[in-house]
Amino acid sequence: MTAWNADQGETGVRPSFQGSAGEMFPIVFKGLALTVLTLGVYRFWYLTNVRRFLWNRVEVGGDYLEYTGRGVELFIGFLIALAVVIPLYGVIFFLSFLLGPIGTIVFQNVATVAIIFLAQFALFRARRYRLTRTIWRGVRFQQTGSGLAYAAKSLGWAILVILTLGLVYPWMRASLERYKMTNTWYGDQQGAFSSTGGQLFKRGFLLWLLCVVVIVGPIAVLAALEMRTPGAAQASPAHAALFVLFLLLPVVFAVYLAIEYRWWANGCSIGPAAASCDLGLFQFFKVYAGYFGVVLLFSMAVGAVGGLIAYLLHANGVLQATEPGPAQYAVMAGGVLVYFVIALAFAALWQLFGVRPIWRKSFESVEIFGLPALMAAQSQAPVANAFGEGIADAIDFGGF
Repeated sequence: MTAWNADQGETGVRPSFQGSAGEMFPIVFKGLALTVLTLGVYRFWYLTNVRRFLWNRVEVGGDYLEYTGRGVELFIGFLIALAVVIPLYGVIFFLSFLLGPIGTIVFQNVATVAIIFLAQFALFRARRYRLTRTIWRGVRFQQTGSGLAYAAKSLGWAILVILTLGLVYPWMRASLERYKMTNTWYGDQQGAFSSTGGQLFKRGFLLWLLCVVVIVGPIAVLAALEMRTPGAAQASPAHAALFVLFLLLPVVFAVYLAIEYRWWANGCSIGPAAASCDLGLFQFFKVYAGYFGVVLLFSMAVGAVGGLIAYLLHANGVLQATEPGPAQYAVMAGGVLVYFVIALAFAALWQLFGVRPIWRKSFESVEIFGLPALMAAQSQAPVANAFGEGIADAIDFGGF
């Protein structure tokens, strides 16, 4: 549909993102600091504020997206989810204890499957919550469909992915994305997904092959050599290959994310509007490289300051005392405080130089055709609750 529209001379609309790192910094700094001070409770409001910053600065066709979610909704959804998740963990633990070692093994596997199923259910419902809190030109997005059906599809596909060493992953992605998009609505306009698993397989096969060769090969060789001659020097080539693996994986991962995003965006449409994506292969890699560069500079600065402080403490005999005293306790307390400050700084750097530029590139690499016809959509979507997002947060599967 997109190619046809372009061939007919239709002018596409390219979204833009107006948020700078300087504008985002106060939101991130305040949110992370209050999250620590409130022992994690404020993170629901912090997440909401970050989303509002990202959503509300995306301009499409002269109008901005609007995020209407509230932190209290996420907090209540989390509390309700805990009432479901904690008893589930309790039952699994009790049964495994009651049945002994064999029961422990069985129920650990059952628990793993149950958590995967619950996570996929939660992610589907969380997506529904975010869509129903997203408005453009006064019309609300919506998601229909069954979270249980989506979770069952995800679990079945996950088993096939494991059995085929990832070969069927593209078809899993296509199937799940098709289910999500056909259940996505903008007012009374239904979404659709036209990209296929075969298309993604062709674009990502070389990366998959590289990962299998680089990962499975060296590990198998290394294991075989270690079994034959433990600690032998001839295992060094396999060790070298593993070192190369750690260097290649971030590049491969970032490139694949760009391939998959472009494949996904080119397949998405809602009503008469369809997308065309021209994201470059290394655009996400540039973001990750920039983020790690900032982290490296920050780490060097922290190391230099820390080294200077350690030298001064040592020169004044604080670190040489045999018995702990007030000075030593103060140093220990200061060390704990510095640890939390550094952790907050790393989290803030990721939001500013990771999440924000990826969000911007994701939108600005897309051109939308048929947008004027979509403007006739009528809003008729009910608002969803945050229960699914609460479950996702309770089992640590949350996200933007």
